[in-house]
Order: sequence, then structure tokens, then C-alpha cells
Amino acid sequence: MTTSLTYFNFEGSRGLECRLALTIAGVFFEDIRLDRPQWMEKKPNMPFGAMPVLEEDGRKLAQSNAILAYVGRKHGLHPADAWAASEHEAIMQSVEDLRNKMPSRTDMSDDEKRTAREEFAAGWLKTWANTVSARVQGPFLEGAAINVADIKLAVILKAFLAGTYDHIPPSTFDAWPKLVALVAAVNAHPAVVKYTSAR
Repeated sequence: MTTSLTYFNFEGSRGLECRLALTIAGVFFEDIRLDRPQWMEKKPNMPFGAMPVLEEDGRKLAQSNAILAYVGRKHGLHPADAWAASEHEAIMQSVEDLRNKMPSRTDMSDDEKRTAREEFAAGWLKTWANTVSARVQGPFLEGAAINVADIKLAVILKAFLAGTYDHIPPSTFDAWPKLVALVAAVNAHPAVVKYTSAR
């Protein structure tokens, strides 16, 4: 079986989620990384015109949550219980909501962006973090076992904790120690440590 994952050439977002899931699952895959011109050339032939794309023996699967759920089910990184699996999928979708709701319009002034992101952090983001944190048994969502939803959460939370988003300081997440601990637990996973050191 030949497996590849295609995404932009950077360590973050939806591509990193899928790379880490495959790595933790122990799947050997070709890590295809595209620059912008290469992507524009390939985009018309990609499902939904989007990345990441998982290819397995000639079949293509797009959308990061679908890829994560597939890898998770196939390799024991997604709950076997149907209800728990659906809860995890809801959390993964909520991460996409988080990305989409982040105030990031390019036509905003810095003051407008500051105001919008401070309101976002005090409102929608706080509700999201409360909801997700309440689901974490510790260190992962289901306790000791890592799942693909944990990986997706860790990637987005790591970006916040690194101060990636202007006007949302890393200290924002001090109020949710379970979420901070989940990121640390994913980062400490042996496969993630090996992947990170190799990059």
C-alpha cells in the first residue's frame, strides 16, 4: 500500500494535524509539500479544490476531519463507542469553527483587530474553551489514550500558546489548565517527539 499526504510546506494547521496522526499511527507516508505556485497548478484536480489530501493506493480523501477520522478508525486512534466518537468529531468540527470565527479580515486596522480579538477571546473563545475543557478527562479527552481529536486540539492550541494570534496572549489559556496539559501530553508523545526532532 502506498500512502501520501499533500499540504503546504509549513508545520501547522490542518496539514500538521494529519501528518502527526499518520506518524502516531505508525503509517509510512510520502509527505508531499507544495509551495503556492505548485498548489495553484494542482488545485483543479484536488477534491473540493482544497488541502490536505490523503492518497492511498490511488484513492483521494480530502477535508482534514475526514482524514483524521479515517486514520483514527483504521489505527485505533478514534473511540470505538459511537457516541464518544461523535463527541470527538464534534470537537474536531469546533476547531474548524474556531479557525473560521477568528477575526482576521485584512481590511481591519490594528486597533479594529485588537478590539475584535479581545471581544472574541472574552466571548466565543471562552465558551469554546469551557466546553472542550469540560470534556477532557486528562491528560487526553478519553484519559490515558491519545486520539486524533487530541492531535487536532493540540495543533490549534499550540498556536495560541505560542502567541501566533495578535492580541490574544498565551496567558489567555491559563484559565484552562486541562487544555494546556493536553498540548503538553501530545507534544511529549514519543512519535511526536521523534517527528519534531527530525524536522
